[in-house]
Amino acid sequence: MKKLSILICSSCLALQPSVAQNPIVSHCYTADPAPMVFEGEDSLYVYCDEDMNVPGVNDFYYMERWRVYSTIDMVNWTDHGVAMPRTAFTWAREGTCWASQCVKRGDTYYWYMCASKPNDWRHYIGVGKSNKPSGPFKDARKQPIFDMGQGGDIDPTVFIDDDGQAYLYWGNNKLRYAKLKTNMLLLDTSIGEKGIVEVPLTREAFGGVKVDDKVRGADCYEEGPWLDKRGDHYYLMYAAGGVPEHISYSMSDSPEGPWTYKGQVMTQQNTGSFTNHSGIVNYKGKDYFFYHTGWAHGGGGFNRSMAVEEMHFNADGTIQPVTATRKGVKALCTMNPYERQQAETLNAAYGISVVGNESKGVYVTGIHAGDSMRVANVDFGVGGASSITLRMASAQTGGYLIIRQDNAKGRILGRIKIEETGGSAVWEERTFDLSLSPKGIHDIHFSFTGKADETLFNWDWWQFNTVPTVIETIEASAPSDASTLFTLQGIPVSHPQHGVYIRNGKKVLVK
Repeated sequence: MKKLSILICSSCLALQPSVAQNPIVSHCYTADPAPMVFEGEDSLYVYCDEDMNVPGVNDFYYMERWRVYSTIDMVNWTDHGVAMPRTAFTWAREGTCWASQCVKRGDTYYWYMCASKPNDWRHYIGVGKSNKPSGPFKDARKQPIFDMGQGGDIDPTVFIDDDGQAYLYWGNNKLRYAKLKTNMLLLDTSIGEKGIVEVPLTREAFGGVKVDDKVRGADCYEEGPWLDKRGDHYYLMYAAGGVPEHISYSMSDSPEGPWTYKGQVMTQQNTGSFTNHSGIVNYKGKDYFFYHTGWAHGGGGFNRSMAVEEMHFNADGTIQPVTATRKGVKALCTMNPYERQQAETLNAAYGISVVGNESKGVYVTGIHAGDSMRVANVDFGVGGASSITLRMASAQTGGYLIIRQDNAKGRILGRIKIEETGGSAVWEERTFDLSLSPKGIHDIHFSFTGKADETLFNWDWWQFNTVPTVIETIEASAPSDASTLFTLQGIPVSHPQHGVYIRNGKKVLVK
């Protein structure tokens, strides 16, 4: 359950085409994506809030926590659990955890969020901090950063310029910005009104204005700003045009403007969501555009899901229009099945839940008959796999894990009976032989059968092995030539202890 590794990428060659990638998370509803790449980190991280609307109960935006996802291949995403619950802000009201963005300064990660106070309809911007990009995060101030008392203080975006100056933009119907002091917790009050500057929403800057909910001009700023820089150009992207929303952008030579309207990045499209919220990031030499849709099972305007497309810039710095697709983006590399992979690293899933945080541990739970999970672009190599090791916990015996190649109707690689481990929190590592050996690059589909409404087991991680479970040789002591011994992961062992090792392609038990 402790995080011992994340998704490990192997070959970047001969990637096999995979199924649709959007939405990028399908086992829960995720909105308002804020993608970030941090210096010193190999992964791309996406920060978001979790839609938890229940029709007939909470028929609106109801969010109680913020989550973090990461990837190194753009198609398999590791769920890092609840990186910050609403209760971490002692001043925040139930169900009001809206859009956010994280940034790194020094060795600390600062996550700017917005939430309402009890008995107050307005939102306020607070900040959490952590020494890890995946959290968990704690309230850094014990109160909001500022209080304008006017409302509309939502959707913070934070950006640190090349000179080290940090900027915070935010706003619904109005757009404001502030300079942050180097501690990232206080406003620089040398500008604006107590450190806050309101940006004029002019036709030249944003294409038009909205008066009495009607757009006058070609476009208008609505909410969800995203501040970024490419070369010498500063970009301000935002949800625009009223509801339903599309994504537009403006450019400037300065992070403080003045801004010049450039057009729509993503037009209003049939995504199943009447809102949109975007962020852009450059990762491994490619530019990516993140947004949200209503495409996940049961999704809609209040149950949204993150998606991603590759984006391109013109020679003059302007952005080529982006089209929302189910296909999404291509994998950057393959997954190595012979390294430990977290069960919560997923290409898609249905029915299951991911719980915990990076401090206490993250794992897959809520596994029932009919649920399923998938990982993409798994490279088994020429030799193939013979067995799989699972770290699991189960309070009862019953049900099966079925492993298939490529999809839900693909070849069955293994059918594993779920046995009790002694309890839902009693973790054991168990290895099972496969009935067929997968070779080459494939998607892997996990599905579950058992009694209806019965939780089958909790799942921490998995790892395929090139050798079967059968121990063909049992030796009373270590062989004289200890250099011929390898761990099950293929690491040579010079001084073996009691346990199972590989020698000449066979398992041996060293006593």
